[in-house]
Parts: sequence; C-alpha cells; structure tokens
Amino acid sequence: MRIVSYNILTGGEGRADPLVEVLLAQRADVIGLVEAEDPAVLERIARRLRMDYVQAIGRKSGASALLSRFPIRDSINHALLTDGISKSLLQASIDGPGGLPWHFGIAHLHARATEADEQQREAELKVVLKAFEPLRSAQTPHFLLGDFNANSPVQQIDLARCKPSTREQAAANGGTIPRRVIQELLNEGYVDTYYSVNSELAKTRGTFTTQFPGQRVDYIFAHSVDAKQIKAAWIEEDRLATYASDHYPIGAELD
Repeated sequence: MRIVSYNILTGGEGRADPLVEVLLAQRADVIGLVEAEDPAVLERIARRLRMDYVQAIGRKSGASALLSRFPIRDSINHALLTDGISKSLLQASIDGPGGLPWHFGIAHLHARATEADEQQREAELKVVLKAFEPLRSAQTPHFLLGDFNANSPVQQIDLARCKPSTREQAAANGGTIPRRVIQELLNEGYVDTYYSVNSELAKTRGTFTTQFPGQRVDYIFAHSVDAKQIKAAWIEEDRLATYASDHYPIGAELD
C-alpha cells in the first residue's frame, strides 16, 4: 500500500494537469488531499488517476479529500459536525487488499506559527483525537495524514529557509516555533512514517513552502501498525512538484 498526502493549494484551479503528473509519479494506492475545495479539479484528478474519491468541505474554508484505487466504504465529514475544526477533517475507510478495511483521516489544521496559533491547533487536535479514539482503543490500524501546520520536535528549523511571514511569527514568539501538537500525536502512539524510515533527513527536510522549504508541516501518521511494515517514506521534490503547489507531497509505503 502506497499512501500520499498533498496540499494542492486553494483548490488547484488551473493546475489540475501538473498536479496529476506529480501524483502519477507517486504510484499511490491512496491519496489524501487538502485544500481540495474545487469539485471540477478534484473530479479531473480522480478521473485521470482512475480512483474512487470522496470530498469533505470545511465548515469555514477549504476541503479534504480521499482518493483510492480501492472502493471507498464510508466517510464522515467531522468539520460539519463540530465548530472545533477551522479548516477540514475527513474520516474514511476503504476496502483494501483482500477486502479488509483500511481507515484514514485527512486533516488540515489551523495555520501560522505564533503561540496563539499553536494553542488553537491544540484545541483542534483534541477534536481529531476524539474522532479516532475508538480506533486507538481497539488497536485498529489507521492513518492520519494531511497538513497539520505544525512542526515536529525533531526538526532543526533554519528560520532563514522559512518564508518571511513565518520568520516574523517566530520573532513574536521570541525566536522559536511551538512544537507541542506533533508531540501530542506521538504521545498518543502515532508513528511519523517519514521519521521512522528517514530519521536523519526528517531533521532538516521540509515540505512547505516549495519556495522556502524550511518546515515540514505535512505528515502521514500510522497507529497500531507494526513499524516493520513501513518499507519506505519520501518527500517528492522534483521540478514539477516545485511549481504545481506551494507544498511538496509526502508519501509512505507499507507491506
């Protein structure tokens, strides 16, 4: 199973074909998209990839989507069930290999790097964790992926490589960027698949922005999955990906 997460930037209007070319190169079985609010672009991407898909529009803005080469069994748009998510949160399951269900969450959390923004993300993370608590309690394998707009505690962030607004927000925090949200996910037993395979690269490689790639805010987390099943993980940084969106896609392959 190859899984990819990709923020396609404000719906992807006018960029459907470059986005598809980037995604085709990933050879993905399942794709989580955020900022996938344009139905025409989403339908075009899914049709060219020959994938089933479901879209979950955010309460205030944006959308998450799941694309799968396997049939989608069911889905829940959590952003419409609570005012605790400012962007989008989709939960869905697919009929995976052998007919067994695979469970996914595609999340897009609040942006920006100030302490107040981290506090809002922490509040949103509580909604995410509550939604997936039954799967954790049953030790059912599942994945959380998307744009968390949050930084890992292992990252060595060079602010000079970040976009100017991020540098300004870090300055407002005394020169640092908060790291609590990702640590809370790790504390709940979620495994950062990219770090599990590429522990050294994960300290310095970024997914955002493609022009100022100083941060990795995009993740694929696994829970109740044997670490030995995670065969590979990558960030796609080819030339087309640099221009197709302001985020690089991130991927993971599991047995």
